[in-house]
Amino acid sequence: MEKGEVQVLENIGKEMVSSGIISSDQLAVALETKRNLGGDLGQILLKKKFVTEEEILDFLKKRFNIEFISLKDYSVDPEITKLVPTSLAHKYHFIPLFRTDDTLTIALSDPLDVFAVEDIRTALKYRIEPVFASPAEIQALAGKNFRSLESMPNPEAEMEVVQYGTESEEEIAERLREMASGSKVISEVNKIIQSALKERSSDIHIEPMAESLRVRDRIDGVLEERLTLSKAMHLPIISRIKVMAGMDIAERRIPQDGRVRLKTLGRKVDLRISTYPTMHGEKVVLRLLSQEQVLGLDQLGFGNLERKQFEDLITRPYGIFLVTGPTGSGKTTTLYAALQRINSQDRNIISIEDPIENEISGVNQAQVNTKAGMTFASALRSILRQDPDVIMLGEVRDKETADIAVRSAITGHLVFSTLHTNTAIGAVTRLGDLGIEPFLLSSALIGVLAQRLVRKICPHCIKPADVSDEKKKKFGIDVQMKLSRGAGCKHCRMSGYSGRQALFELVSITPELKQLMSEGASEEKMLELAKKDGTKTLREHGVELMREGKTTLEEVLRVTEES
Repeated sequence: MEKGEVQVLENIGKEMVSSGIISSDQLAVALETKRNLGGDLGQILLKKKFVTEEEILDFLKKRFNIEFISLKDYSVDPEITKLVPTSLAHKYHFIPLFRTDDTLTIALSDPLDVFAVEDIRTALKYRIEPVFASPAEIQALAGKNFRSLESMPNPEAEMEVVQYGTESEEEIAERLREMASGSKVISEVNKIIQSALKERSSDIHIEPMAESLRVRDRIDGVLEERLTLSKAMHLPIISRIKVMAGMDIAERRIPQDGRVRLKTLGRKVDLRISTYPTMHGEKVVLRLLSQEQVLGLDQLGFGNLERKQFEDLITRPYGIFLVTGPTGSGKTTTLYAALQRINSQDRNIISIEDPIENEISGVNQAQVNTKAGMTFASALRSILRQDPDVIMLGEVRDKETADIAVRSAITGHLVFSTLHTNTAIGAVTRLGDLGIEPFLLSSALIGVLAQRLVRKICPHCIKPADVSDEKKKKFGIDVQMKLSRGAGCKHCRMSGYSGRQALFELVSITPELKQLMSEGASEEKMLELAKKDGTKTLREHGVELMREGKTTLEEVLRVTEES
């Protein structure tokens, strides 16, 4: 934003704060979003639900004496369209309605674009009388009454939208490559990725809608809408991402996967890219794998007792240790911390991962490559011929991989891996479902750690939470316990949360538990024994964090309802 524009927007925002429409923290968040991602201030305030449309319209009417009108049944004299250059109409997303002498009345979509009216007046040499209308109605009226406006190139994209049907695949690919190389689209993609990294996002979702392009980031495990772009930017942005990842730029009918490594904002970042064809075009998800320093055991969030127990399990000479949980629950982070802890000159540690999320000095890391025939199972067989002491297997996905992993553990290797199960004891059932015999599993398994990630309460806006005694009793919480929540402030994007904390459920496989496993006992019976030996469930760990004021009841319920 230009310096003058920043000042004007801040002044308007301050007036909205003075009027009691928004808070100063909400204004700060909205201005920061506009600085980082662009967009209209009014639309940002609406999307973040800081204001209602009625509140903005009432403010505009009082402050600028500008009315809001409906264009649903409106029609325009075609001669009026000749007064307006198509590029100007697209730039400010407005349409001319009628002329009276030297005054031209126009409908604008952005109620807080304080520079648009002046630029339009200067360009057209008319006095301008603005009214405001919804973006959707302006778009609909343009398509209905202004064919010339509908077909013109959109300056926001600064490139031609490809129409398919008569071109060959080679011509389509070439057109898309040209679009992807434009400075505007390169800048937009860079901005999307860099903004996500600054907010510690794990995933970026770029989704085509009927008339727009939506960008959402998964921040602290929850999707947040970050940006809305013109639909004309869809093909160029998708094409740019495909070019970066070496994907087939012309193939839009089937899903594709790709990878790319970037260096930006002073750090290396790996992107895992997935496309999926939808009714409005290709949707893309970018998984961000930042090459950051591997966490130590002290940074994982264990209590003293669990930390000691965990360290005892991962330093055993042989056996299989599993970490379970859904995608994005921090399983790989925990295993990397374990590898870092036992990494030494006298150990040969080899991993097979999909993908390698972080580089650990001294560990022989490799990545799955299914196209070349390197799967978890085939890699694991090769690793066993590499004289390993410790094997890290990214995930146990099938019977073959499970069988090799278990037999490797029985024959004197320490094996770390992950499973997708809701609870620690659930890993025993899952491996049984994969065809592992109970007597083999009981001999190989030494421990299981189930984990989830909960959002932490923002320390800048923490306050007491009003939770009824009835609700506390329902979830087994002491009615005397004081709970907390975040009120929402500029430091946490008004969410009330900042950062994440792990919940753990650690089960050490004791001789008594091995006996139950070999007998094919139920999960309930095994969990009962594990709890007698000191295991805390995920929910119980969550209650401890609530007592310490680190997270909320809602967060603990969100991640433990199925566990």
